[in-house]
Amino acid sequence: MFSKNKDQTQPVPLNKNATPSIIGTDVVIQGNVISQGLIQLDGKIEGEINVNSLTIGEQGCIDGSIEAQEVIVKGKVIGSINAIKVILEKTAQVTGDINHKTISIEAGALIDATIKQIVEDENITDIKGKKSNKKKTG
Repeated sequence: MFSKNKDQTQPVPLNKNATPSIIGTDVVIQGNVISQGLIQLDGKIEGEINVNSLTIGEQGCIDGSIEAQEVIVKGKVIGSINAIKVILEKTAQVTGDINHKTISIEAGALIDATIKQIVEDENITDIKGKKSNKKKTG
């Protein structure tokens, strides 16, 4: 009942009413960011981000990789996005790779990326380690 060995691979349900952690415009983070909650980024992160929900504001910038359940991009991403749901708003600028289950792209978004949809039997961590979808037979 009170086990310390909890399975941490299961995503935490997203609470849309939760208060987000806000990273302001004057903040630059060099390193990895991990959160089971919501993050509103208006500053800059250089590194890997592993969160439940991430909103990158118009002034926000990420130079690195993102793993999340949901990503909303209004600012700039240089690197990979691996998420179940990706929303690219009209002010978004993305350079890199986007792996998603569902994606929404508004007119005006600037995208220089490889976009790949996650199929039902894959998950975020499967895609991160794959270089090809080809399966060996025999």
